[in-house]
Amino acid sequence: MTDVAVRWRPSGGRGEYEYVPAGALEDREIYVSFDPLGVTIPAEVRGVKAQGKPRLRKFEADNRQKLHLPPLVIAVARLPEPRRQDLTRQVVFPLEKKGYVLDEMEFEIAEDDGDHVTLVPLRMSILNSDFTIDLEDRLNAIAADWANVSSISARHPLLGKAITGHANAVQAGTNSSSIRQAADQVIKLQSSEFGESNFGSITALDRATAKPMTETEADIYGREGRTLIRVHAYKERDRKLVVTAKKHYKTQWGELHCESCGLVPSTLYGGLGDSCIEAHHRTPIAELLPDSVTKVSDLAMLCASCHRIVHSTKPILNIDQVVTTQP
Repeated sequence: MTDVAVRWRPSGGRGEYEYVPAGALEDREIYVSFDPLGVTIPAEVRGVKAQGKPRLRKFEADNRQKLHLPPLVIAVARLPEPRRQDLTRQVVFPLEKKGYVLDEMEFEIAEDDGDHVTLVPLRMSILNSDFTIDLEDRLNAIAADWANVSSISARHPLLGKAITGHANAVQAGTNSSSIRQAADQVIKLQSSEFGESNFGSITALDRATAKPMTETEADIYGREGRTLIRVHAYKERDRKLVVTAKKHYKTQWGELHCESCGLVPSTLYGGLGDSCIEAHHRTPIAELLPDSVTKVSDLAMLCASCHRIVHSTKPILNIDQVVTTQP
């Protein structure tokens, strides 16, 4: 359950952060508990009322060695550094350093004694998009990387060293720009090893890259962006999840149909027709995060033909664009 949200709002060019509900953080020093990583960091930020409005203020406003609350969480979560101005009113994926603006970050209030409050990060959304990052999943993925750093280092020595550097910076338990610098180094090396993405889990990337490309996969997707495509494809082939999704939608709709062209295979083939419907991940490949749990609602039901067309271009088509490709 979300207890408080921190929002970006335009102000004075650079923008600032406000919190809702209005009284949740007022006159309180803020600490952030990163439970999966086993560390709590003082944000060195306080909730105030400025001109009657709820705002967040750093203890040392001009000290660039200290991160504001959302950038601190983003650095610990090993995401690219956000921007404080909405310069272009658009966002491109994968997210790049200072290439996006935070819309909102949601927290659970773990402790509140009236003077100090401890927040647990839950989710963050990106301005000018409907993209949401599950911070709990991401922190769990980073914790797994820390636990597996020896095996990661055996295959990717520089990346393993960078992961250790980020772990050390976070586990120091202080708000410092060194966390941001360490995160940037991991992101840079991860991109060099696996291609550009916003994946939080090196462990998952290694696992996906090691899997063989099937003949069908190579035919449909080609070999560009192999790691992104591989993760996407294997998510769509998760048999247990696909069975659950088909059962869910069949119960909801009465019969399975293609969400793009409307085909109902069971009218032609009876019960065998359901095998003609395939699961498609609604999230564009560039936005896919393998460390996030895939839910039934994340999957669309497509016939094999529409599924092939969806993946025939780069970037892939939205499912409602398939019929518009017809002559």
